[in-house]
Amino acid sequence: MTGQRFCWLIGAGMMAVMLLSLPIPSAAEVVKKYDPSLGKQDLMLIGLGELTFHALSIKGNEQAFEDGNSWLNSDFASTYRASLFANGNLNSKLFLNGTAIVDSRIEDEYRTADPSLFRLKMSVNTTEPLWDGWRFTGYGLYDPQRQWELANLDTRLLTQPQQSSRLELLARLESDRHGYIEGGSLHPSFGNTTFTLNKRSLFGAFANLHSGAVGVEAIGGKLEGKNFREGTVTGIRADGTSGPYDLAHATITRGSDLVKVETRDRFNETTVLDSRTLTRDIDYTVDYLRGRITLHQPVASETPASDPVYIVITYDYQREADDDLAGGRVRVNAADGIEAGVSGLHRFIDDDASGGGEDEPQNLAGADLTVKLENLGTAYVEAAGSDNPDDPDEYLAVRAGFDADVTDAWKLKTDFQRIDDRFRSFTNSDLNANKNQQRLSAATSYQLSETGVLSAGVADLRGLDSNGTFNAYDGLRDEMIYSLGYKDRLPKGFSFGLRLERRDVKDRADLSNEHNRRQRAILDLAGTRDKLGFLGRSGVGVHYELMTFRDHTGTGPDNTNSNQIGLTLSSEPSAAARIELTQRLRLQDNTDLDLTDEREDASFATIRVKPHQNLSTLATLEYKRYTHPANDLTFWQDDPTRIDKAGTAAFEYQPGKKVKFLGKGGRHDSRTWPDGHSTGVIDDFGLGQFTWFATHHLSLDAESEYRWTKNENVEITHDRTWDLGLRLNWNRDRFDQLAAGIIRRHQTTDVTSDNEVTGNSYILLVSGAASLGKGFFTRGSVKSLLLRESIDDEKTFSQVEFGYEGRHWYRVSVGYEWIENQTELMPQRYYRGHGAFVRIVGKM
Repeated sequence: MTGQRFCWLIGAGMMAVMLLSLPIPSAAEVVKKYDPSLGKQDLMLIGLGELTFHALSIKGNEQAFEDGNSWLNSDFASTYRASLFANGNLNSKLFLNGTAIVDSRIEDEYRTADPSLFRLKMSVNTTEPLWDGWRFTGYGLYDPQRQWELANLDTRLLTQPQQSSRLELLARLESDRHGYIEGGSLHPSFGNTTFTLNKRSLFGAFANLHSGAVGVEAIGGKLEGKNFREGTVTGIRADGTSGPYDLAHATITRGSDLVKVETRDRFNETTVLDSRTLTRDIDYTVDYLRGRITLHQPVASETPASDPVYIVITYDYQREADDDLAGGRVRVNAADGIEAGVSGLHRFIDDDASGGGEDEPQNLAGADLTVKLENLGTAYVEAAGSDNPDDPDEYLAVRAGFDADVTDAWKLKTDFQRIDDRFRSFTNSDLNANKNQQRLSAATSYQLSETGVLSAGVADLRGLDSNGTFNAYDGLRDEMIYSLGYKDRLPKGFSFGLRLERRDVKDRADLSNEHNRRQRAILDLAGTRDKLGFLGRSGVGVHYELMTFRDHTGTGPDNTNSNQIGLTLSSEPSAAARIELTQRLRLQDNTDLDLTDEREDASFATIRVKPHQNLSTLATLEYKRYTHPANDLTFWQDDPTRIDKAGTAAFEYQPGKKVKFLGKGGRHDSRTWPDGHSTGVIDDFGLGQFTWFATHHLSLDAESEYRWTKNENVEITHDRTWDLGLRLNWNRDRFDQLAAGIIRRHQTTDVTSDNEVTGNSYILLVSGAASLGKGFFTRGSVKSLLLRESIDDEKTFSQVEFGYEGRHWYRVSVGYEWIENQTELMPQRYYRGHGAFVRIVGKM
């Protein structure tokens, strides 16, 4: 036992003695003392001290025992815990609420009979300003790494068996007149900037203060993990299901995840047409430990206009070491509506902080100017430069623009952006899709009538570096886009839209590499009827597109004409049902060869039905069929070259207040036939949940998850994972309870078609307690870990305890514990430890 732990032990013992020796007030005195109606001094404090002595006999590998049970050792050991629970007004201005715990096992793996208690979970808030309008808010949460415990399954069963350690602290001092200062676990951003600091996870301090026309933003702290953007620079292509999406890195920094659904231009996927940010726990769930995100609703792979949809997932992942960051931004409000700022950041590099993810600069400097003109609009300019480790060059990013309401009817927007391929920031990964590009665009709209709007736009998108890290292109790509459009609302709920577009694409370095023109005419019609017979509220949408493609190199792709039409029908026959169907057909004619070169058929369906107030159902289907060459206009051509299929079905059933069922399943199937040989991938996912509250004291939870992936190529291989979790709880009071649980994982992998590897993992737990009358009680628990890891192939914890709880708020108990490791893969690590323990608990 180290000197530090000996001091902790002495302190805990003294606390326990003090708690036991305090005069114990009666229940009536407690109620009277803490009655909030008696005044503002209504703070309630409850203290708890616990001291346990262990005497153990160990057989087998003693070192392996101490490695696996670091809070215990041979012969004699002791552990302690002291707690404080507080709720109420500390004084007339401060409100305190939470729990604080001191534990001798704070640096060890945490196993306890009551893991629902955090080491620290405390908040302090001011009920009125402390001085000169300044208010204070404080929050702290610390929960070290601990093994799976049945009583702590406050989230999905299968997000276990382990919960990563958590440290979240926040202290904030703020004033309406002067700004704020905060410290702890932060995700700060500099104002009016895009290229410098953007929601970067760090543990440190951030200040945003102002006095008169001058303001300062300052930051300093340790970067938490490293940022990563899943998939390509545009994200992960949606496939018509809800996932799950297995992330490339884990463990994920809590709160750093950001999930968006983006629709992108199918001819230039660096251009975002629409973006929607999802909300954690409402739109998706995240498993921070395993690194996995599951959407609650499926996302279609394309829009009816064939524009691709992407799932954009960014997050910070934890590492063993992290870099430090310091910097700030100074801003000046020169006049009403004019703000200028300069910023600088420096990263102190830790040699041990390595790993993939977003590269960040060593130094970054920026300047920005924002001008808001009354009754007109806003203009902005920002420039930033970064230098990267082991690179003597500097890389720039510039943006400028103007957004104006010239008149009530005329709106104008211009934007210029240029980002070097190797420019880095802290860290806005949304820039990735536009790096290595210069983008200049101007768009205008004019309200011709009460319902009609005329719009026009021009854009120039230029590549900067040939074969760069981002937007790689063998040459210097230049794309000019011209558009003209008109939209109008027609009578009886209908709308009309017409758009003309021309795109000129060329390689500035070598026109013989690429030089072409694409022209499109797009027609959209849509309408709704509040009541259309048995169909109820109905809607219809028609999308038609005529496109011509002309190659000017003479050696490039063939010249083509394409026709695409999409029809969308929707119906809400009742408030409990909605059906939406989309059918799309695209035919591409090769004008050089005078034949139909390619055909695409696509069907999309979404059905939501709530047949009963306690039952909700959802089904989606996506079917895309590609044929090359096409040769007829039958509904489905018989000889496709590629098929993509996806479907999802889900239900939630709650027949009463005591029972709830939830089920969800999805499949994505992609198959091609190159040269007559079939290749493809099938990905299945299923999830089932069941909850039963038999009585107020008895409940049962069950959850099962199934994942199956099949790859068909030269050989056919499978990957299969089946997780099952069960939990039974009975609790009449704290000394009459029973809990039992199991998590089972079955995995099968085909390394080759004739070589299958199978593995099983289990975590089992049974615990209970019973009151024997007259203050006496007994309790016990058994936990077994049967994992695939060699060290913990099989491990069993068993404990039985007998004790007495006095009327004056103290408790003493004696018990017997058994810890055994029977690893079959490493028999030399076998050990068995058993012995007696004494536990003393005092409360105030």
